[in-house]
Amino acid sequence: MSALEYDLYVKIDESDIHMVNYMLEAEDNLLNVRNIDSKSNLLKIVVVDTDLPDMLKLLNYLKDELHLEVVKYGPSLGVL
Repeated sequence: MSALEYDLYVKIDESDIHMVNYMLEAEDNLLNVRNIDSKSNLLKIVVVDTDLPDMLKLLNYLKDELHLEVVKYGPSLGVL
């Protein structure tokens, strides 16, 4: 059975992206940090549906330290 993927779009300073990568990808198989969307200038993070609640809690916990904000999320359309 395959899991549904969700795209999370996060507003973050470009200079803090490396820290997000370091902290979040340290959790094996939790998520995949993709890229900055050129149109919205938001960081795209892909996470499976079973981990979505934990990912949102983690990002909420880190929001002040990393100066980030989850702007939106929804089922992935499979587009990088």
